[in-house]
Amino acid sequence: MGSSSFASYVIQLPLLLFFLVSFSNAANDLPSFSNIIFNLDRDPLTLQYRININQGTPLATVKLVLDFSGKLSGLYCNKGAYTSSSYQPIKCLSPQCSLASKPVTCVSCNGTNPKNTWCHKNGCSISTRNPVTRFSGKGELISDVVYTESIYAFRNEGYIRGPIDLRPISFGCATNSNFLKGLGEGAKGVAGLGRSSRLSLVSQFSAAFPQFCRAFALDLSGLLIYFGGGPYIYSYGTFFGDLSKLFHYTPLLANPKSIEEYFIDVKSVKIHGKTVPIDKKLLSINKTTGVGGTKIDILKPYTVLETSIYKAFIKVHTKWAKGMNVSRVTTVAPFGACYKPSTIPPWTSKPGSVAFIFPKSEWRIVWRDLVSVNNDGVRCLGFVDGGLKPKTSIVIGAHQLGWFMEFDTSKSRWGFLQPESGQQ
Repeated sequence: MGSSSFASYVIQLPLLLFFLVSFSNAANDLPSFSNIIFNLDRDPLTLQYRININQGTPLATVKLVLDFSGKLSGLYCNKGAYTSSSYQPIKCLSPQCSLASKPVTCVSCNGTNPKNTWCHKNGCSISTRNPVTRFSGKGELISDVVYTESIYAFRNEGYIRGPIDLRPISFGCATNSNFLKGLGEGAKGVAGLGRSSRLSLVSQFSAAFPQFCRAFALDLSGLLIYFGGGPYIYSYGTFFGDLSKLFHYTPLLANPKSIEEYFIDVKSVKIHGKTVPIDKKLLSINKTTGVGGTKIDILKPYTVLETSIYKAFIKVHTKWAKGMNVSRVTTVAPFGACYKPSTIPPWTSKPGSVAFIFPKSEWRIVWRDLVSVNNDGVRCLGFVDGGLKPKTSIVIGAHQLGWFMEFDTSKSRWGFLQPESGQQ
């Protein structure tokens, strides 16, 4: 770290230590932290979820769109778009560069100013990718300090959110403004949450905190993201405790052509107990091509189904609706079936409206099969047609995901809650 960067870091560190000491004195007998936590928000137009990371010197909030397939987080840095006195370019012959770029390529430029973010001689040249538009462009690998917090339970009756410290994290520095296209307003880049990469946020935080496992969890109701595994201290109504004790699990599958993504083994789909007729070949992953199967992708606002699955799904759901005297209304794009809200019966948690059946468990959905689409309260089936030959047959989107889930890459499993566990 350069002298000016080190000075900035040292100035910032005593202030952080002051808060740490004050926090420790304020809450006695706190257990050691087991994860770190960041706030999320959601862009109202694109429906993208973003992590809010406080990083750099001085600390500033950076919004990054969650990318489940991302090997590396990326920021737009060109021409002063990212200003921090504590960031450092990563050299092309460093171990980190070998993780980010194969083959390793060194940056060649005329700029000699160490704070010229978009060009550092002998820096690590990488490719940056926008998961929404699929745009790829050149960039550099940099690191900067990130402010971390955790939640501490105490006295068996409440919890405190408090600071931990600053940790250096590596990011890709994109130099082309096209990198930001398709991202929601205010987003400065993407947060790579890929399953296998050693430079994803999941892997970097587990390396920065040796007691952590490679896992992250999403609380889409409370708009929080956790790194490091449980316990997940939660208070809702009369419940106070560790949500991870309520999890059901199903294995994460390996797709040799999409090693960063989160695939699960869906064997069948049911709607109010009725099995949707699906060609079983579509539900398995072709080990040669990587085509087929089911994955989870929070960038998709709604679950996307291959056309034959979608048509069968709509048929079974509308048949159920007719039998329950639920009135259909004119469809609203992109949905294929919409209903008059006053005719929809009250929901119960058992059985779930839609159930994804795994080899040894099932995941039931209540409420989240339908979505309100206009001011009249019209409710549409929140699943969309993904075409005849998509790469993945079923892509479970954000609307169906629920409120709390865990992606545990260290044990290759996905943890989810059933409707009776809490909110939906």
